[in-house]
Amino acid sequence: MKTISRFFLIISLALFFNACTHNNGDIGELFGTWKLQSITINNSLDTNYQYNILWKFQSSIISMIKTNDATHDRFESWGTWEYTNDGSQIIFDFTHFDNDNPVGTDKYSPLFETHLPKATKIRLDIKKLNGNEMILSYIDDSNGDSYIYKLKKWL
Repeated sequence: MKTISRFFLIISLALFFNACTHNNGDIGELFGTWKLQSITINNSLDTNYQYNILWKFQSSIISMIKTNDATHDRFESWGTWEYTNDGSQIIFDFTHFDNDNPVGTDKYSPLFETHLPKATKIRLDIKKLNGNEMILSYIDDSNGDSYIYKLKKWL
């Protein structure tokens, strides 16, 4: 009887540790959680950025998460993303809504700290993307400001 119980325990543990963690959302090297390491605006480091933002990619969804360690608060916003046909850019779509959150509300907008515009599709140039590091650039057409986002693979 102990042998049968041990057998089922071993099989259960093996299945548990080999279970799928990507839920059909593995999108290659972009998949997972990325920590926003820095934001550069017009070649100057954004000194207001508090190094507390994560970008999470799965399937076609992007989630931006801002945390506050002092108060243990967490705010999350949602959008979708896609590569351009030539793979040189990522397009973020923040035009989504639901019954309680119209287009442009914080739930479906990039985080304020990223300086990305609300309620629109945004094209970011991919300067570097490998399994550990991502560098994206964006030029704001409304004022000509240039942004560089440096991210590091977190999880």
